Amino acid sequence: MNFEGKKVLVAGMQSSGISAAYLLKREGAEVLCYDDDLKLNISEFECVHSLPEGYKPEFAVVSPSIPLTHPLLAYCKRNSVPVISELELGTYFLPCRKIMVTGTNGKTTCVTMIEKLLGFAGIKTKAMGNIGYPVSQVVLDGTELDWAVVEVSSFQLEHVNAVKADIAVILNLAPDHLDRYESYSQYQDTKKNICLNQTPSDYLIFNNEDGAARRFVKCTSAKSLPVSTRAKMSPVYVKDNYFMFDDACVCHVKESKLRGEHNKFNLLIALNVGSIVGVKKDAMAKLVREYSLLPNRIEYVTTINGKNYYNDSKGTNIHACRYAIDSLEGTVGLIMGGSDKKEDFCDFFENIDEKVKSVAITGANAEKIYNSALKMGYGDAVIFPSLVECVQALSEKEGIDNVLLSPCCASFDRYKSYAERGENFKQIVYAIKA
Repeated sequence: MNFEGKKVLVAGMQSSGISAAYLLKREGAEVLCYDDDLKLNISEFECVHSLPEGYKPEFAVVSPSIPLTHPLLAYCKRNSVPVISELELGTYFLPCRKIMVTGTNGKTTCVTMIEKLLGFAGIKTKAMGNIGYPVSQVVLDGTELDWAVVEVSSFQLEHVNAVKADIAVILNLAPDHLDRYESYSQYQDTKKNICLNQTPSDYLIFNNEDGAARRFVKCTSAKSLPVSTRAKMSPVYVKDNYFMFDDACVCHVKESKLRGEHNKFNLLIALNVGSIVGVKKDAMAKLVREYSLLPNRIEYVTTINGKNYYNDSKGTNIHACRYAIDSLEGTVGLIMGGSDKKEDFCDFFENIDEKVKSVAITGANAEKIYNSALKMGYGDAVIFPSLVECVQALSEKEGIDNVLLSPCCASFDRYKSYAERGENFKQIVYAIKA
């Protein structure tokens, strides 16, 4: 890509858009920044919330915050303006090999596991992308890397043509972001862009227990590596509760601090990535023994009067919530609700785990969740005005071993992010304990 002297529009001026603008400026482009926020102001760039009359860029670079239905994209299509994502821009200028990880749930956990594993092996690496550090910013930083570990969301995989993963990882697929996509099928098709441009010298690692993930094999000419916690299908596998690498023992599964089948699977994915990159057994064992969960991901908060409190604010869809429930031992009081992503809560309550004894609901879509519970015959669901009252009610309810915040919903009805929601939950819990 040559941007020297070219007019480039950057749309969506959050962290990835800002990094893209500075990278384009470095490459000699004439940058115009666009955002729907009328207060937008970045001193080094001209910033607008509507395009100047007669303006036609030669390229447009869009951030994940710009949905497919945004009028700006319709304008670009009408005027034959090429559109690329910030991911495509950043990876084009990133001079190292790339591991790209996608899926509905577990992306950030898996990416941080891979980053730590490669670091233990002395390999220069950095996690970036959807994890919160834009690829374009890594390029600007000039960080010397052997491998980039890139978390890629479906939003980032829109508008890509030249993206190429040396190792692509697909963890799982479940209905998500149906407020953004016309259908689950469109969401899946967008995820498949992670396989673009792969060659027979590249790798596709996928979850063999996930039917949708298995179908990604048809989208790539890369070497396919299925991973399963149930059978030996890859260089690193589980046998008799031991992680095994090339038929030699790495360590016992219970040496990990993590619980739940999904975390065992995430470790297997990271270890198999390591096996391709050249990581030895001692580094693999170190990862299994030392890795701890990130905040807001089934994060243990405290115990009060025999009840354990867990913050899974990152559980923004039904798939993630089911993982969280499955990972806990004992009965569960569940807190749900937030901004809606058009998921089917009837399906959730029809197949709800019997360990969930009570559900406290709050947030913008509380009525939808409550009505779904009633329709499916789940009797112990109550709407509360706030998160505080949800926590208080479940803390006083008998017969519950765990109070779990796993909302199945985004946080934007009341919070800036899932992290802010998680912090609020912890503050409420600590106030009860005080």
